Amino acid sequence: MQKKIIALAIAGLASTAAFAQSNVTIYGRMDLGAAYRAGNSGGVSGIDDKYEIASGVGSGSRIGFKGVEDLGNGLKAVFQSEFGIGIDQTASGTTNATWTNRNSYVGLAGGFGTVVAGRLDGVRYGIFNTYDPFAGGTIGNFTQMTIQVDRADNAIAYISPKWSGFGLVLAYSSNVAGPEPVANDGAAQLHTIMGTYDNGPISARLDYEEVVTGMGPRTWVATAAGSYDFGVVKVSALVDQIKNGSGFKEQAWLIGAKAPVGKFTVKAALGGVKDKVNDDADSIKWALGVDYSLSKRTYVYANYGQIKNDDAATRQINWAANSQTAGYGTVGVDFGIAHSF
Repeated sequence: MQKKIIALAIAGLASTAAFAQSNVTIYGRMDLGAAYRAGNSGGVSGIDDKYEIASGVGSGSRIGFKGVEDLGNGLKAVFQSEFGIGIDQTASGTTNATWTNRNSYVGLAGGFGTVVAGRLDGVRYGIFNTYDPFAGGTIGNFTQMTIQVDRADNAIAYISPKWSGFGLVLAYSSNVAGPEPVANDGAAQLHTIMGTYDNGPISARLDYEEVVTGMGPRTWVATAAGSYDFGVVKVSALVDQIKNGSGFKEQAWLIGAKAPVGKFTVKAALGGVKDKVNDDADSIKWALGVDYSLSKRTYVYANYGQIKNDDAATRQINWAANSQTAGYGTVGVDFGIAHSF
């Protein structure tokens, strides 16, 4: 029984430096990996071995267009339109091979901050991916263990300037999917507020959100996360709680580390999800991974992940960050190559 919570954020927008006077940039990522998955644990049984080659194992393949127009007096118009693409099959083989809208927005930026509207990236989703050493991708990612919706439609967000490292994000959506199985009248509303802090080696996020539907109980989520970069290693931690008025309540925690070693980046994570209502429905995942840089834009990766479920838990392993029970098996390994442009 899946419950959903949608949260908004504009990844990287708040930290963007000065825009050029007038430009349009084409950017993207091509990612192809091979994965092996198998294993039985808890409520996951009867799983055979599965090998596959797929687009976006490390992070979704994509192409995007972004730009800015200088309007004068410190005011700028900003826009972005990003599309997910599949580079391993034709459109007849999978819908992922067609262009699918990832995040698109238009807005204004100035001394007051930034206001954008459109289809926006998730705040909570962005927090998990920021403080997860595997950044929401590969077999190792922890974000897939939690209830996630990566983007929301019909949304507007405000990103404040930074004040001595502190910042604020406010977001609203007038049309989000209600938490299942709660009925949704098509007008569920999201309200979210997130405080941010980035100063030198310290980074932190504190987020609170609420989804209100006209035909069911409210859903609440609270997330706190932080990291400290020691130079030789960056450590991170996260705690999260989501609940709704129908009695659902789930908690998650994560600790992670990422260390640069020459051209290598070594990653490790350990996290758990606790069902506060149902007995024997908890899960723990641990993962190890390594990236090797071939250039500033190209790297290869290899990762290992394993999930241990309680008897009634059914979480399965996947490289997609919004796939709590839509994976395959409970043990996996992957390797691949990614190029950004």
